[in-house]
This record gives sequence, C-alpha cells and structure tokens, in this order.
Amino acid sequence: MKNKLDKLVIDGTEYVTEVPENSIKPYEGQQDPSEIKAFIPGTIIDIKVSEGDLIEQGTVLLLLDAMKMHNEICSGKRGLIGRIHVSPGDMVQKDQLLMNIIINK
Repeated sequence: MKNKLDKLVIDGTEYVTEVPENSIKPYEGQQDPSEIKAFIPGTIIDIKVSEGDLIEQGTVLLLLDAMKMHNEICSGKRGLIGRIHVSPGDMVQKDQLLMNIIINK
C-alpha cells in the first residue's frame, strides 16, 4: 500500500503529512441524475428553480449552507424540474432527497 506524503508549512514550521492511498475516495456524483440529494448535512439557503422549469446541465438548482460555506447544487442533466421537496430554511441530512428532475432523453 502506497501512502501520499505532503508538506505543510504553518508559521515557518514544516509538517509532513501522510495519507494512506486507499483512504482517498473520489466523489462519484449523484447515482441517479433524476434525484438531487444533499451530499452533506446543512441548511437550504435559496432555491433557484421552480417546479416545471426547463433546465440545462450545470444549472444552479439551490444553495446549501454546510459548515458556514454556501454550496451550489447543480443539475447533472438537462430536464424539467419535477417535485421540490425542500424550502429555504430547511435543515437537511446527507443523502436526503431535495428535488426530482424529469430527464429529457
């Protein structure tokens, strides 16, 4: 097993970090592009689309605040907004369904 070594310098002091290679997992994206789910627990800040809107791939759907950072949740496919399951101010859990998209083929 290979480990990744990196150097980190804080206030002039150098630290060496070591991360086991098998502990790094790439983000695989949404498993089902017709279901938009929260990738992290947080609070819905704003919803940028409405039910029935036609959207393109990459359209910003909503803003999710997680750990004091606003994350733009975008569409992975072109389609129509189906049902929106959340409202601004809602607290959501990881993998909670946020909205459905009807995918245009």
